[in-house]
Amino acid sequence: MKLAIYNFFILISIPIFVLRIIFKSAADSGYRNFFLNRFGFSLKRFPSSKKKIIWFHAVSLGEVIGSQGLIKKLSQHFNIVLTTSTPTGLRKAKDIYHKNIVIHYAPWDLIFIIKRFVNFYKPHAILVFETELWPTMISIANKKNIPLYLMNGRLSEKSYQRYALLSSLFSEVLQRITFLFVQTNAHKERFLKLGIKEDRIKVAGSVKFDIARKDIQPKRIDKFILAASTHPGEEEKLLKAYDNFSAKKDFKLFICPRHQERADGIAQKAILMGFKAILFSKLTDEQYEVCIINSTGFLSEFYASASMAFVGGSLVARGGHNLIEPAVLGAPIIVGPHTFNFEDIVQEFLNNQACIRVSNQTQLNDAIEFFARERELADKYAQRAREVVEKNKGSTEFQASYIIKQLGEKH
Repeated sequence: MKLAIYNFFILISIPIFVLRIIFKSAADSGYRNFFLNRFGFSLKRFPSSKKKIIWFHAVSLGEVIGSQGLIKKLSQHFNIVLTTSTPTGLRKAKDIYHKNIVIHYAPWDLIFIIKRFVNFYKPHAILVFETELWPTMISIANKKNIPLYLMNGRLSEKSYQRYALLSSLFSEVLQRITFLFVQTNAHKERFLKLGIKEDRIKVAGSVKFDIARKDIQPKRIDKFILAASTHPGEEEKLLKAYDNFSAKKDFKLFICPRHQERADGIAQKAILMGFKAILFSKLTDEQYEVCIINSTGFLSEFYASASMAFVGGSLVARGGHNLIEPAVLGAPIIVGPHTFNFEDIVQEFLNNQACIRVSNQTQLNDAIEFFARERELADKYAQRAREVVEKNKGSTEFQASYIIKQLGEKH
């Protein structure tokens, strides 16, 4: 009955979902491409193979990047159907895997859509990465005796409160998950409070410590401050900090918004604030102070050459983004106060003096000044960050080995 009510609300929301996709398509045509995937249509078949099939869901860009080590390991043994919910996630998945796995937009969580998707692929297991717990997907997997695993699971305090409010629906659904791998004890405790049994959950660390690459060719750009994965409300603070920066003539500011379609607007904002600003796609030898990165696929290269990196989504209440990539690539790291999506990872960095956390405009200004002025200390922060990553590796092998053992490899 509860699932039927949930499906009713999803069904009547479909027109809103469609309008949202049409609206977002104005800025990114990827939202309307492969639209039928969301209804469980236009799916690709695997070539004849004796390998078992795994449906692996990674909701967006960050999850697609974070799960790649796990997927590459599992794809040596199984056929993988990877689903994601955003154009940036879809494009990145195709860039990483090419035609080695099947990639689709995730089907909407309605009974008739999920059934169509499951009946088409007949997966031997469903693996959900981090936090995407959809009641219909979980219920259908349970009815069809398909084991469903939460991989690299996390549950922030904010998400826990939301699930707790809907406990009448989610506590029952969560009992149908076969097994949960979670990143830390704090995440485990929250899942236990939602009713997960102790023998079905294991603290396994984070696979994200395993995936960052060291073989990146740095950008050949003079000294610059990188603001990565920024969200609305952050660029103004960063531009103000840069405006107050005493060494502004020696450092440029590069801003890489989380959503590339915002680049033009950010460039205009910088110009209105009096900066010489340019889009990265139009970068020439002419003089500029601020560059807005409006192309995907370059962030690692910028991390590898930045004098310092602010990791966005943390000056506003978005929960932050992953610190591991800039840590491996040697950028001294600054984050804001809102890091609830990565709270345990951030705390590990803070405990080891491997990043600086700022809470307001003045502290942001001071952190930028500090890293620019005290280069030896900045290098020590970067070195400690690399050491944090090294000592936390190994989760990918642990989680993948468990799945391989549970499923076997052949029909």
